[in-house]
Amino acid sequence: MDRQSCEQIMQKYYRELYNYCFAKLNYKKQSAEDCTQELFLIFLKKHPKLDETDNIRIWLYRTADNVIKAHNRKNAHNDISLDECSEAMNIPAPDSFGQQQTNLSDWLTDEEINIVHLYYETDYGNKESVAKKLGITVTALYQRINKIKNKLKGK
Repeated sequence: MDRQSCEQIMQKYYRELYNYCFAKLNYKKQSAEDCTQELFLIFLKKHPKLDETDNIRIWLYRTADNVIKAHNRKNAHNDISLDECSEAMNIPAPDSFGQQQTNLSDWLTDEEINIVHLYYETDYGNKESVAKKLGITVTALYQRINKIKNKLKGK
């Protein structure tokens, strides 16, 4: 793929992919700009390997998803919402007397929030490294995650 084709692709898809990142990143302008620029930097690095017959639009969206995931892992904070945590843990979000609690810190201690972040930011990857960071065994990590799930379920 030549340089002129790359420029045409960037002009054609930049705004579309920026809007996609903007929506996926909860309408955070700075994060969307960062991710969109990162996406096109990756595109410029890899364009010689891409074939003209490849579906560039699909490739760009897949790469955007990967850039967004990396951005979210890198920028994970303790202000994760209860809904997001419950969704990641595949449990229904708890409520208190019918009143939805929105902050994870309303339900969990800082230590428990840290465990949840470390555990789920690996995308179900290497749990041994998470356990090592926490100074516990993998079995103890799984036990703590189950305890946190049960706490959120209200058991």
